[in-house]
Amino acid sequence: MKLPLLLVFVFIAGAIGGVVNALLSENGFLKWKKDVVNNQEIWRPGILGNVIISGVASSISWGLYGPFAAYYIFGGPKPIGEVSQAVGLTLSSLVGAVLVGISGARWLTNEVDKNLLRKAASIAAASNASESKAAKIAMATPFQAMKIAME
Repeated sequence: MKLPLLLVFVFIAGAIGGVVNALLSENGFLKWKKDVVNNQEIWRPGILGNVIISGVASSISWGLYGPFAAYYIFGGPKPIGEVSQAVGLTLSSLVGAVLVGISGARWLTNEVDKNLLRKAASIAAASNASESKAAKIAMATPFQAMKIAME
């Protein structure tokens, strides 16, 4: 099997991890979008953003640590009288790509959530104290917490 095709398989496996992360977080919407809070934009990746980030992350990981990390793409020494080896993709490399994809997308989601929570805390700190809002924020997702603080 050709190396570029294997890289596509690894990207797809990582992209599956991105879909899993998007569905587990509050990024279940398709396209990325920007929410404006206090005249500042917060980018939310959606499923497509998660798919792209996780696919790239898994491809990078596989390229760095996979079975062909030292494989010459261009140039390199010519084997003398050796039969070329078959290029393949192991099961562990493929499922590892899904894991790295989830991790890469999770990192992205955590960065977005951190921005949302920072905004929610800033808004809540500037407003009057409300025990009911505080209780709702404690149980809310980061985006919901920001919306509750803005009410």
